[in-house]
Amino acid sequence: MGALVGLDAKLYRGNAGSPAATEMLNVRDVTRPDSKSEADISRRGSRWHVVKVTRRKVEVNFTMINDDSDADVLALRNAYDADTPLAFKVLDKASGKGIDADWEITKFEESHPDETEQTISVTIKPTYVTRWPAVV
Repeated sequence: MGALVGLDAKLYRGNAGSPAATEMLNVRDVTRPDSKSEADISRRGSRWHVVKVTRRKVEVNFTMINDDSDADVLALRNAYDADTPLAFKVLDKASGKGIDADWEITKFEESHPDETEQTISVTIKPTYVTRWPAVV
């Protein structure tokens, strides 16, 4: 397969503690910032600053159309209001590469522009409830 486009990507949702299996179709503009923390291991005997990679930090950001009849919107709104984690799996394509974990919803921001549809901007970050993040 050649270059992937955003429409190839998949985002799945489910109950925390189990792999996410329900594909979310009301999402767009998904981003997955992924970085690693670093420890400075420089020594006086060297003129170079050097680092050792430590922990990995990942989050997922996406936008949804605000639709009261959408089961995903309702599930995310309820989980955000109740501080309840959900399972999410983020893949670059069907059966592709990504992250599977239990996640906390850390942002649920509604936008009400005058002349276009209402949207919800969501940020999720991994949590440890029953499953640690796993690269898939």
